[in-house]
Amino acid sequence: MSEVHQLRRTGHGLDLDLNLPPYSESSLSDSQSTENDSSDSVCESKRAESKVASRIRLEDLAQYFDLPIKEASKHLKVGLTVLKKKCREFGIPRWPHRKIKCLDGLIHTLEEEVERQLQDNKAVALAVANKKRMLESEKGTLKRKPFMELQSETKRLRQDVYKRRFLARACKN
Repeated sequence: MSEVHQLRRTGHGLDLDLNLPPYSESSLSDSQSTENDSSDSVCESKRAESKVASRIRLEDLAQYFDLPIKEASKHLKVGLTVLKKKCREFGIPRWPHRKIKCLDGLIHTLEEEVERQLQDNKAVALAVANKKRMLESEKGTLKRKPFMELQSETKRLRQDVYKRRFLARACKN
């Protein structure tokens, strides 16, 4: 094997330093200077990333609440852990993507229901349209205050919609 990873001494013996690139055996003599230089550059790059992360505001995060957290971290050009720490600083215990996705699904279901009810019963269609507006306003509030819980009425509506879907699938089978 012509290339060897740099070895460094610790209190417990020799460890393999995987943060350093592999190099040939002939350059083992200058391992101390290479190790010190590379560790300094690693620290500098981490500091630069934290400067970028410190500039992230809640408004910046809110733009990406409709995306999964991994995609949002890529768009913001920060690591997943850094993004999670930033969320905790803003009081966001969980990334709100799934709540928003759930509300979008409920809004879409209610839009379909409004179209069906317009043909049959306009009073029911009006009530469903009001619920749809309520969900849209709750979605907007959730984007402004991502730590907010869903309203109990929304939770009941979600449970009702899921139950209807389940029963519809069961009847088809």
